[in-house]
Amino acid sequence: MRSSSVAAAIFAVVFSNQLLNSILAAPSPAAPELPNPGAEFIRNSCNSTLYPKRCYRTLSPFAPEIGSDPEKLAKKALSVTLKVTQSASKLMRRMSRIPGAPAAMADCVEEVEDAVEELGKSIDEMVGAPAQGPEFCRMIGDVQTWLSAAETDDDTCMDGFEEGPAGSSAATVKRNVKKLVEKHVGRIARFTSTALALVNLYAASSSGVPSC
Repeated sequence: MRSSSVAAAIFAVVFSNQLLNSILAAPSPAAPELPNPGAEFIRNSCNSTLYPKRCYRTLSPFAPEIGSDPEKLAKKALSVTLKVTQSASKLMRRMSRIPGAPAAMADCVEEVEDAVEELGKSIDEMVGAPAQGPEFCRMIGDVQTWLSAAETDDDTCMDGFEEGPAGSSAATVKRNVKKLVEKHVGRIARFTSTALALVNLYAASSSGVPSC
């Protein structure tokens, strides 16, 4: 009876995971086929990130909104990253309630929720911020600190995962949960890395701004 309930719980999480992926993917229209200044600006900017293809694929649908504005690009990257992280946080909270889930899930849930908070603070900090001067540098420094902290949260999320004795049902549950967590934590980390790179690019490209 217990094994069947665990299997059902895992199936529910896997189904939720597949549904989440389809929801996140569905709203994004195809990248513009015809060249336009906004799309080219995004492509060139994404080349400064560790994941240029993923960056362009994610942000190019917003080219009409972003134009050639590095501030709008950085803000949109933060907004998309926050959405991805919030969705993963909800999924991980559900996973933590699966019978036999690793005890480390509680720590992982907390780390991802911290990342959500840090991303939210980064977005709030950029709203209405001056485009130059000491206050701009302070804002950029704060955002860089919070995004770096979010990256650290993602990295430490997987600490403490143990799969248990090979072949046991507990090991199977923990292994399946760990795989799902790794997938989503990796996704969050890539989005966060991209957002940080575009914030840095915005800071470097802002006209009239002394080195921060």
